[in-house]
Amino acid sequence: MIADWTPLRWPDAWKFADALDLLKGTSINCLIGADSAIAHAAAPLGIQTLAPGRAPQGVTLIEGVWPGIRVARFGSSNAFSAGPTGDPWVNSNIWPVRLAQARKPGTSVWLRANPGNSQYTTAIADAALAGGRWIISLDEALAAAILNRKPEALAVWKSIASTAGYFAAHRAWTDYEPQAVVGIVSAFATSQSQEVLNLIMRSGQQFRAIPLERFESVSLAGLRAIVLPDPDPPAGHIRGALTNFVTQGGLLVAHKAWGAPKSALASDRSHPRFTLLTLGKGTLALARTDLNDPYLLASDTAILVSHRYDLLRFWNGGALSAYYSASPDRKRGLVQILFYANRPADDVTVRVSGPYRTARLSTLDNPAPQPAHCEQQPGALEIHLPGATRYAALELE
Repeated sequence: MIADWTPLRWPDAWKFADALDLLKGTSINCLIGADSAIAHAAAPLGIQTLAPGRAPQGVTLIEGVWPGIRVARFGSSNAFSAGPTGDPWVNSNIWPVRLAQARKPGTSVWLRANPGNSQYTTAIADAALAGGRWIISLDEALAAAILNRKPEALAVWKSIASTAGYFAAHRAWTDYEPQAVVGIVSAFATSQSQEVLNLIMRSGQQFRAIPLERFESVSLAGLRAIVLPDPDPPAGHIRGALTNFVTQGGLLVAHKAWGAPKSALASDRSHPRFTLLTLGKGTLALARTDLNDPYLLASDTAILVSHRYDLLRFWNGGALSAYYSASPDRKRGLVQILFYANRPADDVTVRVSGPYRTARLSTLDNPAPQPAHCEQQPGALEIHLPGATRYAALELE
């Protein structure tokens, strides 16, 4: 199955078939760009080979970024770039992977991104956290050093192989369903509407991307709020479904072009950038001006929804991304956390909303799940994490 493939872009420095020995004992089973001699030698090993630039059937190929904290150069020194909150700005492929999954459900998502530094494990985990796969691509110097069996390079290769193997061993997690409070309904045809996904994620809100072409009423199940970042409101059955969502108790955040229904009443709540109206059991939040600032839209959404509905809440987390999903039978939950800073994250606590009572923790350094220190709270589980260098997975029951 393509979903079980772990792809590697075959390095130019690996010119002979004996380099296939480097793949023994790893999960890497798909080579991209290998010549015919390498492909011939790989076939008996059960390793697939593909031409570069062409995705096999069942795979959506996207262009990604090198993940991590964005560094800006000032003169002779480097500094972290920060967002409006002052937190370090993080480049991530999690939201593009999730958007690609939403647009083509049931397909695997592979992404291409050339190495930007030595944090290969972060690149693998950043794509795999939401079920995607980074096409492992080695820097030319590293590939040559690995081939020449340089100890430091082999240590990097070992970490790459073990990280890829960790996610290959947990392929069942890709069948888990994302848990969400906010849905973003859009054609996602502009960089601005896509940036809303990025910033909703960066603000810590658990979201669901709902492309207009894939919209069904069931797409809104379990959500508390819907955001419409596109200036032109949807019509027909989509507008009807969204109106029904509001009357049943939901929140709709939209451009003023949505219009105020005659049955809507002024809300007793207020917001400086939105006119708030009560419609049935729910609320319409109509922008007073154009929604042309994705950062403001993301932060305003968090306030309008209220943090009391947060599915995940972190203390001492630092620069991180988190993805909360659940098994189809709803009996098991999964929280995956990726830390982007170069130093270990110490004394991190996460509060997970849900009916769970126990949690097991695994990391890339310690992949065997171990009981986590938990404290039961009404409707939630508070979990204390020991120091984690890159990634942590909490399996909840």
